[in-house]
Amino acid sequence: MAGSERRPFGLEGPLGSWRPLDRWVAGYALLTLPVLALGAARGLPWRAQTAVSLAALAAVTLLVRWTRDSASAVLTLLRLFCAPLLYWAFYHQIQTLWPVLRPLPLDGTLAALDLRLCGLQPSLALQPLLPQRWLSELFCFAYFAYYLFVPVACLTALATRGYLVAERMILATTGCFFACYTFFWLFPTVGPHFWFPPGLGPQLHPGYLFNHLLNAFTSGGEIRGGAFPSSHIAVAMLLTLLARRNAPALFPAMAVITALLLPGVVYLRAHYLVDVPAGLLVGWLAYVLAEIRPISRAEW
Repeated sequence: MAGSERRPFGLEGPLGSWRPLDRWVAGYALLTLPVLALGAARGLPWRAQTAVSLAALAAVTLLVRWTRDSASAVLTLLRLFCAPLLYWAFYHQIQTLWPVLRPLPLDGTLAALDLRLCGLQPSLALQPLLPQRWLSELFCFAYFAYYLFVPVACLTALATRGYLVAERMILATTGCFFACYTFFWLFPTVGPHFWFPPGLGPQLHPGYLFNHLLNAFTSGGEIRGGAFPSSHIAVAMLLTLLARRNAPALFPAMAVITALLLPGVVYLRAHYLVDVPAGLLVGWLAYVLAEIRPISRAEW
């Protein structure tokens, strides 16, 4: 019988239908559809991003069906990483969603708050105050390394602790991302590198290697509409805390990179200063919610 086959990644039984991670993906995709419909009624672009949401719904539905009794390691891995594979698509959807609900972003409020707190604009002032090339390279390294957190931490947990632990890490990360994404399109901010002149988005920063790698990765990938709270800080905080128990070999390096990100996202003009504590709070709350209860056999 299919249920008696040897299972990969420490699973003791079939994955079954509609696990919490599957519901997160389907639920978020469904949540975007009324906003896109409202955009269509207002004559705003909607077709491409409606196709993204419907494709995500179809993909997770088909994966649930194909993998519910499967003992295939490839299909099991694909189901586990379905949500992370969609992060990028859902992130880019934000810049279509928020104009439906808001005529203008809220950057003026955050920039004014930064000015009131510091007497200057930290996202504009830090590089001129600290122009050392090695420092810029260090922050570029940390920013680039952040993009490896999800695959490295979750694959390490999968290899050392098994499917259920990796799944709960991805579930917590997905909830954190989707909470940030929803806030982004309800209360949009485009970020300093789009708000302040010349408003051209991410630029090549001083450095040696990682400045070029980061620029290649972000120059066409950043959007107008995802600054507050900082999802970089939130997810880095969450995964660093989760790694302390679930992937302890990675914890020291992740902790150092996360610590560098705190000033780095402001130094590199990706975020306002107030985005950082907001991101820390979101990441900590996501961690607390993820750790409320241990894995139970009911989740097999």
